[in-house]
Amino acid sequence: MKEDISYYQILGVQENASYHELRKAFCKLSIELHPDTTSLELEDARNKFQKVIEAYEHLNNTNLRKKYDEKLKNKSKVSKNNFLNNLIIDSNNLNLVSNRRPYSNGEMFSLFILILIIFVSLIFSIITASLTGRELDTIPSWLIK
Repeated sequence: MKEDISYYQILGVQENASYHELRKAFCKLSIELHPDTTSLELEDARNKFQKVIEAYEHLNNTNLRKKYDEKLKNKSKVSKNNFLNNLIIDSNNLNLVSNRRPYSNGEMFSLFILILIIFVSLIFSIITASLTGRELDTIPSWLIK
């Protein structure tokens, strides 16, 4: 990433953009720049697409966005040589579990459907076994010698 281009400029949003606006800008740019759907050269499209992904990942994460915003505010105080080094966030210091974004509505619905299908399959297998007169084996047949 160039020094003078911020993540906000890459995504084309204001610094006070909401997460919905970030997502909308990311989706628009990913469609335009994805190497499979663009008319740009493959390598150029790949590089731009990776920059967009990096920008979105940093700005969509609350903790990373706060740190990035602080670094942008301190940009004028930091020399040009140290600026790029300060933008790099040490992943060893991040607690990756607490930085997980919340599940979206679509992800929650998918999890619900998955759990529902497993539960219905279990009930269906129990009903099928009882209607055919079989007993429910508590020990798998492959363990019995």
